[in-house]
Amino acid sequence: MAGRTYIDDNFGTYEIESEEDIEWYHQVQEESVWKICKACTRKVKLRPDYGICNFCAEILERGGDPYG
Repeated sequence: MAGRTYIDDNFGTYEIESEEDIEWYHQVQEESVWKICKACTRKVKLRPDYGICNFCAEILERGGDPYG
């Protein structure tokens, strides 16, 4: 099976090749709910216990300020 690119507000962009990982991706999507990211205020689909999207989390990890 050739890899496919998936984009997700929880984890970003990634390649999935195995059927098991595709099932996990779909499970994450089913568990996710529409929320407003606490940093960028965009409407994103996140897991219930997440407060910020992957884009903003990556900015924080690099020492930036996604709240600005």
